[in-house]
Amino acid sequence: MIIGHSDPHKYLYHYTSAETAITGILKFRTLRLSPYTKTNDPKESKDWLFDFGSREGRDLSTYNRNDLSGKLSQELKHKTHLTCFSTDDPSLSGVHPFDIYKRGFCKPRMWDRYAGGHTGVCLVFDRQRLIAQVEKQIGDRYSLYYGPVAYANHFVGHHPDHQEFTVDVDLLESVGIKEYAQMHLATFFQSLFFEKLTDWRDESEWRVLAFTDSDKPVDISFEQSLVGLMFGCDVTPENRKEITELNHCSGVQHEGLQWKNSRVWYDWK
Repeated sequence: MIIGHSDPHKYLYHYTSAETAITGILKFRTLRLSPYTKTNDPKESKDWLFDFGSREGRDLSTYNRNDLSGKLSQELKHKTHLTCFSTDDPSLSGVHPFDIYKRGFCKPRMWDRYAGGHTGVCLVFDRQRLIAQVEKQIGDRYSLYYGPVAYANHFVGHHPDHQEFTVDVDLLESVGIKEYAQMHLATFFQSLFFEKLTDWRDESEWRVLAFTDSDKPVDISFEQSLVGLMFGCDVTPENRKEITELNHCSGVQHEGLQWKNSRVWYDWK
């Protein structure tokens, strides 16, 4: 997990609080895909407003923009679930003293935001094993998408190259809103669900996303895909002990981070 590691695509990193790790993730050995509308980015949590287009010359004034946008947002967002990770920097050298700041588990702002202010943990998953588990458990029921998040800033106004917020009313009338939502998602999932503003880019986010049939969370048994766990520098001894016991005989490698003289290093104990 640390020594000699040079493949930036091997691991995925999930920050969480000690409480969530103890009472949920590690206790039940599951990773939850939560509703997309619960994300902390207003670009994602707020309803989308769509424009309309027709190749058949339909009278677009007959469509209520706010009403149809609300219905389509409901179909696209409220049945979409995801879980989020960080990744390693692509420029890993394999020399761990120089790579530490490039690692997905060494992001101080993420420790502060998502892992209880450095009192939580960062779970380390083998990417290919985790994808295999997701596919095995829900791949035959739901549409799945996974991959890195792109970062871009877009400005107010219509741009012909960005059609993710334009409704093809001809197709909508032909197939109905539920099927249209799935078709629209399949075409524009990258720009709708895998793009954030550049202010988020240091998170190096990677997502697993499922388009489901309800608004209920989806739990995935991660089995042997959890290969490591990094403790935050301020995790309590009690939580460290309980977490270690929950992973007993699981093969999970436990490490930690510590700060000294404004520098971060591994807490090998």
